[in-house]
Amino acid sequence: MVETKIKCSFCNENAVTRIGYAKLWLCKEHFIQFIEKKVFNTFKRYGLGGKNWRILAAVSGGKDSVSMLYILHKLSKDIGFELIALHIDLGIGEYSKISREVVENLCKSLGIPLIVLDLKELTGFNLPEMVSKTKRPPCSLCGLIKRYLINVAAQELKANAVALGHHLDDLIPYIIKNFVLQNLFEISKLGPKTDTLNGLVGRIRPLYEVSEDEIMLYAYLAKLPFVQNECPYSARKGLEKTIREFINNAEKRHPGFKIAFARSIAKNIEIYKNIGKEEPLKQCKICQSPSNSEICSFCKITAKVAGKPLGSEVKTKIAQLHLLNLNHTSTT
Repeated sequence: MVETKIKCSFCNENAVTRIGYAKLWLCKEHFIQFIEKKVFNTFKRYGLGGKNWRILAAVSGGKDSVSMLYILHKLSKDIGFELIALHIDLGIGEYSKISREVVENLCKSLGIPLIVLDLKELTGFNLPEMVSKTKRPPCSLCGLIKRYLINVAAQELKANAVALGHHLDDLIPYIIKNFVLQNLFEISKLGPKTDTLNGLVGRIRPLYEVSEDEIMLYAYLAKLPFVQNECPYSARKGLEKTIREFINNAEKRHPGFKIAFARSIAKNIEIYKNIGKEEPLKQCKICQSPSNSEICSFCKITAKVAGKPLGSEVKTKIAQLHLLNLNHTSTT
């Protein structure tokens, strides 16, 4: 943060940042209000949640999900929805230990019910061990595992939606990449929300119109605890990196480009839903979870790792946590 001698557009305090697309100079307090109002407006504009909803927020401990959880906590009081946090401990050494502590401490300080699912306790293996046994790319394997566990937890909780901390700079590169590669149906999954369908609990993205830089500054100014180290497995692929550079240059030359692009995608999301529709989801014959094939990806992967598919066992273990009786932190 660099405090300037320029005054805030709304008060006499010195500004800490300029919002180019809004033509505003903002002090610390008004910047925080600006971001929180933006997320509130995103909720309203795209119908992300309502009164008496139960929203499960997936929180990794990074700046994005921590900021999302903190803002959702405030909005839950205004809108009237129930908020529950979910953290998945993947067992990636010190990184996972720190991440878990950050989430546990934040939820405790805010009074948010927290569910922690420990991959090692659920399956007998942590992520590094699974990567070693399957030889699959870590990020691909991680995403598969998290999607499965998040959906199982959301079903157990009878959640109306799962909140994800994806922001503008996460989503736009993947939207453009899928357009270039003509995977047009995939774009329909990258809007501000997806509906609950065939056993898959719907996703919402409260940070849909917030940039990565804005989130970083928000987390800093709001003094939020978050994991500052990158995941040891994180790697930004060449094409996504190139696209990010392109959209950042476009935003510099044409302030508001990113938000206009995101809103255009959201407006036309139904078009992409009707292009190259996927086959209706089946039920995995082993664990009965939604699947594109007879056996879901989670059961296939765990069969390679453990010698048998673990989907049913994992779902039973999560069910035994009795997640609906959340008077305190629940963990495997």
